[in-house]
Amino acid sequence: MSIGSLAFWQQDYNYWHSDSFYDRDQNYLQDQRALDQQQSDEASLFSDMGASITTQTTGLAQIATQEAQARVNKQIAADEAQLNQLSGTSSSSSNAPTGPAPATGTGTVPLTTSTTLASLRIPPGGVITVSDGTTTTTYTSTGTDTIADLIGAINANVAGNAYVTATLNAKGNLVIAGKNMKESVTVGGTFAPSVGFGPGNQTFNPVAAPASSSSSTSATSASSSSSSASSKSASSQGSGAVVPTLSSVNDSSAATLLGDSGVSGSLVDMLV
Repeated sequence: MSIGSLAFWQQDYNYWHSDSFYDRDQNYLQDQRALDQQQSDEASLFSDMGASITTQTTGLAQIATQEAQARVNKQIAADEAQLNQLSGTSSSSSNAPTGPAPATGTGTVPLTTSTTLASLRIPPGGVITVSDGTTTTTYTSTGTDTIADLIGAINANVAGNAYVTATLNAKGNLVIAGKNMKESVTVGGTFAPSVGFGPGNQTFNPVAAPASSSSSTSATSASSSSSSASSKSASSQGSGAVVPTLSSVNDSSAATLLGDSGVSGSLVDMLV
């Protein structure tokens, strides 16, 4: 091996093992790590931004849905109110009573068949009575019973019970009705107000049938006939009577007018 070859090998060794090459290598590694960290941070940022956009979109959609539901519910309520108003007007104008109806009482408390009497603050031993004027159904709460139990007891075909029926209407109000057109219905007991039958809403009477239109027509016809007969009688009597003179009519009319006006005395006497 020549001296020149050794010199080249030494130079090459010195180059690869010099501090400058080591520094360059370290700088490169640091730059690479910094680049990797930057890329990782950017990926994390993009992921967070995507999640935020998704959350924002979901939130806006929920808000829009709630607002739409509120608008729809408001419109439905308005339509129902208008429908109820129209139904009430129609009922009042076209559903006039055409015959008698049994005594019917409607409670003012909304209920369901599963409503417990305890939830209505009716304690065990609390009493509700229903009377048809002759017999009375007495119901005593057990503490674990429901409105269904109360209705069943009122409807029970038992000797001594009131001759009535009990149901819930479409609004959930308790309805007590007589079974004939004669007896009244009375809902009483200490806890009757708890099911909607408080003072002023406890006694109910049958509805009488309205007057027949034929009898009214007959009465009107009879009245017309009587008036016609009276007119004919007065006319026939007047045909033979003495016709008063113009002066007597004028004097009598003047005296009448003065007398109606409160004037009395010699002036009226002169006219008469």
